[in-house]
Amino acid sequence: MEYYRLYDLRNQYPSISNYVTPIPGKVNLIGIYPETNVLPIDVQSLEGIKFVKDTKFRFILKIKEKQTDTNGVLYTSERYYKNLEASSKESNPYFINSSLKDAFIVEIFTESLNSLFTTFLNPENAAGVSVNKNNFINSNKTIDYDSLVKYIDWVVSQPTLADIDSNGVIPSEKLINFSIFEIDQEKAYFYPDQIQRPNDSNTSPVDPVTGNPQTTINPNAEKIRSIEEELQKVDSDISTYNGYINQSDYDNDGLSKSKLLVKGSLEEIQYVSAKYLLNRGKQNEDIRKQLRIYLDKLKSKKTSLEKELEELK
Repeated sequence: MEYYRLYDLRNQYPSISNYVTPIPGKVNLIGIYPETNVLPIDVQSLEGIKFVKDTKFRFILKIKEKQTDTNGVLYTSERYYKNLEASSKESNPYFINSSLKDAFIVEIFTESLNSLFTTFLNPENAAGVSVNKNNFINSNKTIDYDSLVKYIDWVVSQPTLADIDSNGVIPSEKLINFSIFEIDQEKAYFYPDQIQRPNDSNTSPVDPVTGNPQTTINPNAEKIRSIEEELQKVDSDISTYNGYINQSDYDNDGLSKSKLLVKGSLEEIQYVSAKYLLNRGKQNEDIRKQLRIYLDKLKSKKTSLEKELEELK
């Protein structure tokens, strides 16, 4: 669902300045004769709705254990949540109220997903494989909600050129975390129906690329891990800034200036443009210019980190 600000609506009667928020959760649409012509509109609350960074789908997702459950966990994308916030701040009841209608909320049920996950546990253990996490389900059958939301985001996203190499499929090493353990062949021969479980003492981590046990330790492992973590944050912020640069509009503070708060993985920065009074287009472009400057710094930092990482490996 796209977000249209009040000044984008076809029918703005009497004018967008007549939408007033007297108290939180309420918008009054005031007519030409405000003494008698007032339409109060209740506005839905955003309480309980969470979002996952770097996601872009445009709906609200309700995650429930069973289809018969009445309650669930509400998630949406980072971009959509910011639109919902803007709708609330700008006294625009239409977008936020429509988004929270049951007809537009997408539901997903984890019971069937967990059931499918469980059917593979015994065959995997019989082969000497212990799965710690598969997609978004942990070994103890709990759900990693952030991973589930990111997976849904991938499912509904348009394929890109980057997907060509993998035929549009997420590489398995990005979806699964597992360990291998030695099977007691004699026990397996005499007790074929008894599933063997891994012990901490004989479980070794697996290289997700080769599938072989990881036996050697790089002396620079700790530094490599630190750089990889920083690279993940840089990649996340690059994606965040690209998303904001592609936005058509930013929040305004009255008519005097536009502003944007970017909560990145590395740092939180507020961008403000107050150079062009009453000229929203130029204010937006000024903010985009500031965003591009920081984006170039992020890209340069990514290049340096990747070079350092390559030297350590």
